[in-house]
Amino acid sequence: MEVKLSGSDDKSINRGFYYICLGAFFIMLSLATHLPAYPHMLAEFQLGAGHAVWMQLGLALGLTGFQPLLGWLGDSLGLKIVILIGATFMIVGSLLVSFSPEFWILVIGLFCKGIAGAAVAPAGVAYAGKFMIGDQRGKALGTFMAFSTIGALFGPIISGFFVDAMGWKSSFVLTACLGAIAFLLFLRVPALAVSQRKKLDIGGVILVLIVLTGLLTVPTFINAYGFMSSAWLPSFIIFILGLCLLIIVEKKQHAPLLDINYVGKQSFWVPTLIAVLLFIGFSGVMYLLTFFVQNVQGKPATTVGLLQMAIFLGSSLAAFISGRVIKKYPARLMLGSGITLFAIGIIMLTMVNIETSFSYLFISMSLIGIGSGFNTPVVKAIIVSQADSTRMNVVTFTNNVIENIAQRLGASFALVTFAIFAANGNKVSALANMSWIFIGLTIIAAIFIPLIPNKIQGIHHQEKSIVKNGQQETESAG
Repeated sequence: MEVKLSGSDDKSINRGFYYICLGAFFIMLSLATHLPAYPHMLAEFQLGAGHAVWMQLGLALGLTGFQPLLGWLGDSLGLKIVILIGATFMIVGSLLVSFSPEFWILVIGLFCKGIAGAAVAPAGVAYAGKFMIGDQRGKALGTFMAFSTIGALFGPIISGFFVDAMGWKSSFVLTACLGAIAFLLFLRVPALAVSQRKKLDIGGVILVLIVLTGLLTVPTFINAYGFMSSAWLPSFIIFILGLCLLIIVEKKQHAPLLDINYVGKQSFWVPTLIAVLLFIGFSGVMYLLTFFVQNVQGKPATTVGLLQMAIFLGSSLAAFISGRVIKKYPARLMLGSGITLFAIGIIMLTMVNIETSFSYLFISMSLIGIGSGFNTPVVKAIIVSQADSTRMNVVTFTNNVIENIAQRLGASFALVTFAIFAANGNKVSALANMSWIFIGLTIIAAIFIPLIPNKIQGIHHQEKSIVKNGQQETESAG
């Protein structure tokens, strides 16, 4: 059941949304600072590039393992509590990384930073999906994604400067301070009452952790023992068995941790699948680029930051524009345009070599970012279009955990691939050869566009929930 908001409440809701956006900017900026530091962090502990997979695993488990629980907390206790938890973990995780005496403590710190991202990354989408409709929802989705991506835009370049000027540890002291700023901003978000507190699905929490641990450790074992070894098979079997059991358990829950029923709807799985296929390439390219530019071309961390700035700048601007024009154009046209630009950028990477210029890589990264960012508000709008408002956090966090898994797997396999090519003395070909795989995934994503509705509920068709005589109903909002 929802409570209808008064005019003054509407103003408070809008102010709260912008506090979420500003806080998300600092959290996403903090999450994006570690990439240029990776080679230096490994050198500190005298480890090879392959050990970056363990760092990536720590971050990935934080980003994905607790996201369903955080979504449940948002629906049961309120979104404000969740984002405050996120800011706190950013502070703690950053300090652990910066002052870690051992490599494994550093991995734990990255795990904590991952939890921070898990708490904040879907927050604006859940907020807009629950309280906004029509042009307002489209603009809110575009604005939140732009703020989030702009944070990621400045992260690499700022980190690259700090790493080159004061060492890699200084960049994590900075992110601890940024986490504190985000915490103060989130304190100003209104604490909106929830209609009903739900019983925690403990079985779902345990099974989600088992499933994600199994899946995310697959590339780790492949890196350590090779693909031809069977060492990765137990992890894969745990993932499959855990996933089957999770589906069975969640279907029997009255208030499941994961909204399995909604996941089966076309409005959820089709846009999520398209996003997953693209995010594997998006994330994989960024991680390969980091080692290609520094370890192959021999350029400084600041150069990596500038190139990653291109992909995030393109993404943030495209998301902002997309949110403002989403109501004017069919959803299929929007997604098709974004996928085309994304594909052109990936195709350019198939032709890179050790002499490839900075400007060429910058243009490629920009196109990848623009294509990805243009699609994001459309995908998010479709996903929340038919979600129950009382389960909005669970739905958006479920979508986000799936996308994060795709990004983490893309990053992990990219790192494994680079390590394999490096071991064979052919590091130059890693980026170009992997790009062909990303092109194939992009083509598969395009095949699903016809299953996307041209008109999106809540954007093109505007309805909102109201309460009459204690019953939830819908009415047209224009």
